Amino acid sequence: MTFYEALVIAMEEKGISAADLSARTGFHQSYFSKLKNHHTKDVTWEKAIRIITAIGMTPDEFYEIQKRY
Repeated sequence: MTFYEALVIAMEEKGISAADLSARTGFHQSYFSKLKNHHTKDVTWEKAIRIITAIGMTPDEFYEIQKRY
């Protein structure tokens, strides 16, 4: 499972839209589109933490989503 796939599940579970996530992280929605379409390199640790924190999860909670699927 990619980071983006886990992110989509986490967003659904937390009821967060793409616009909400963009506003919370300060990343443009096009960044998430590039992740989705594999047009960007893997997410850096700093960006991953910023995104995970913005959806209201800890890295461990996010990792559990990845392990479930």
